[in-house]
Amino acid sequence: MSTVFAYSRVSTGEQAKGYSLDAQYNEIEKYCDEKGFSIIERFSDSMSGTKLTERNGLMAMLDKIDDLKPAYVIATETDRISRNTLQFGWIDTHLNMKGIRLLLVNERQVDDPAGKAFQKIRVVFSEFENDLRQWRIKRGRELALAERRFLNRPPLGYIVHHKVIHPDPERVHIVKENFDLYCLGTPVKKLARQFNKAPSNIRYILSNQFYIDPDLNGEHEVFINTEKFRKAKERLEKTQSRSSSLYFG
Repeated sequence: MSTVFAYSRVSTGEQAKGYSLDAQYNEIEKYCDEKGFSIIERFSDSMSGTKLTERNGLMAMLDKIDDLKPAYVIATETDRISRNTLQFGWIDTHLNMKGIRLLLVNERQVDDPAGKAFQKIRVVFSEFENDLRQWRIKRGRELALAERRFLNRPPLGYIVHHKVIHPDPERVHIVKENFDLYCLGTPVKKLARQFNKAPSNIRYILSNQFYIDPDLNGEHEVFINTEKFRKAKERLEKTQSRSSSLYFG
């Protein structure tokens, strides 16, 4: 009975759409049952992984090839291995040099030159689709900036309504109180206890340029005085400088 490694991969977006690792593995398992193959180990990655070295599952699989010597590596489609032509070519060549054949459950087997050419074409189209998706995301961001629309989740004290950012009437006072109290000498840790937040969250509020720059990351109304922000920032820097001196001697 031929032994195989099963490999599956999903990106974050694909997971959200329900294209799961288990669904891929079930397809591979069914295929192996039909062919009489034995799966000796299962590997997977749950990330886009533009760099091969970032895909821990794939790297672990390649590391174990010499020890377990499977006859095949099986995935459901070409783009599960890689959407990048050079990456796919390197992986396929690496496996071939080890005497291991790559099988794709939902694609025609590549036993002849025409089949190999078709497989390469699929990789090229998959890479193109990925590049096109990234281009659309980039274009969307550029259009949003041109239209002065907010792109990310706003900081405390703001809300987004119909893609326009507004001060949050229920939380503006929290931000103002943090600045007022800190400028009066209240320590960060005490503010964190008072407002039930981590000290790092308080420092983020007190140093966030968004509160004084009406054009930062989308047009919006500011409600923190520039001079008060400057005082808070200077105190933060002095406090952090003292802490570093104590720590490093």
